[in-house]
Amino acid sequence: MKIAIPSYNRHLTLGKNTLTFLNSMNGFDLEDITIFVANQQQFDLYHSEYPSYNIVIGKKGIVNIRNFINQYYDFDQYVVCLDDDIERLNEENPNLFIEAENELNRTGFSLWGVNCISNKFFIDKQAKITNTLKFCIGGMFGIKNKKIILDHECSTKEDYQNTILHYFHSKGIVRFNHVSFKSKMFADGGIGNQIDRLNQNEIAVNYLLEIYPTLTSLFLRKNNWKEIRLRHTHRFEL
Repeated sequence: MKIAIPSYNRHLTLGKNTLTFLNSMNGFDLEDITIFVANQQQFDLYHSEYPSYNIVIGKKGIVNIRNFINQYYDFDQYVVCLDDDIERLNEENPNLFIEAENELNRTGFSLWGVNCISNKFFIDKQAKITNTLKFCIGGMFGIKNKKIILDHECSTKEDYQNTILHYFHSKGIVRFNHVSFKSKMFADGGIGNQIDRLNQNEIAVNYLLEIYPTLTSLFLRKNNWKEIRLRHTHRFEL
């Protein structure tokens, strides 16, 4: 098992968030953790704070760093990808990463993910694990690395395309519907921040609707912010 953490300008908080969270999880050693940063300046900041960790200079931007990570690890390597602001799971499960790898091995699928909603009343109504096309949020997921390349047009919705591409690759995904996580989303720093996030989001939504019309649908939030829904009822023809 390898742990990949893309991070940007969060060298002062990574230690008390994701790295502390990892102390509660099983299945890997310190040398299995790699922090991916954007450039030499970021490397210097992170190395000064975390000299015992493996830190690798990748590329700036969420799509660029996701693609870099996919190329960095060997084909079929099991990699758990975590955002740099993870605080905890909604319920304690130190063996989640191990259980998820076992489920990928059992099913032959290449992606596992967790619920993007943490409302206990809502998630308790769902099956614990499903294999249909359900969104796997980019903050916490695991892959059997297929060196998938994401499109730059999906810069604010790259996790939707990641879900779709893995789903197509192995004709299913593993989603732990009863598992979610708490994080400090939209805090200062962050690999996915956008100067014009609204505009970038609209580009990403329109792009996904255009290239995956049978798998996606559009819905609008109350503030007219465009969002994507995946059609989890999709089935492959046998």
